Amino acid sequence: MKKIAKYGAVVGILAFLSFPMFAQAGEHDRHGNNECPVGLVSGLTLDQEFGPGSSTITHCVKVRHHLQVAVEINRKCRGDMGPAPDRVCSGSGPDALGNMENMIKDYEITSGMKRGHDYEMIAIVHGSGGFLLLKGNEYEDRVKNLMDEGVKFYFCQNTARGFIRGGILPLGDATEQLIDGVEYVTAGFTALADKEQLGWSVVTP
Repeated sequence: MKKIAKYGAVVGILAFLSFPMFAQAGEHDRHGNNECPVGLVSGLTLDQEFGPGSSTITHCVKVRHHLQVAVEINRKCRGDMGPAPDRVCSGSGPDALGNMENMIKDYEITSGMKRGHDYEMIAIVHGSGGFLLLKGNEYEDRVKNLMDEGVKFYFCQNTARGFIRGGILPLGDATEQLIDGVEYVTAGFTALADKEQLGWSVVTP
């Protein structure tokens, strides 16, 4: 009987000691680093920008650490169905670059997340998206700006082979024609699948 009473007392003490920790964890979830939003992208509050009550119906990214995002870029322009070496995107904009710029603003300004600590972003590029990685293309500065923000760009070697066969890249000197800092993956699709298996979130705009 004494053993049972002693056991019950120990369980009671452990439960008592544990309760404040759970309470604090719950309080942190409600009032910790998950405030929404932390910063304002436009300089206006959500209610000022979208109307009264907008802030209460806005769902923000869950702030966390070590978020990994791989963006697939498989077209130069939105709506591309094939190679477009000389095509300017005529108002529609280069595929995915704008999406990535907005994602960075959402993570860093709206949510207060820090690159390298809270999130990491890469781009895996294949198909006509490869034209965005060639030196001298009209969107080179935007690619470089994203690189400066910490985004790594990887070019599919199968796509590079297709560019060589099509005379877009020179055999034996293709790497020199890529924007400085671009790296390779052996195949875009397998790289995307590999990243997903490793726990990355794969996004295709």
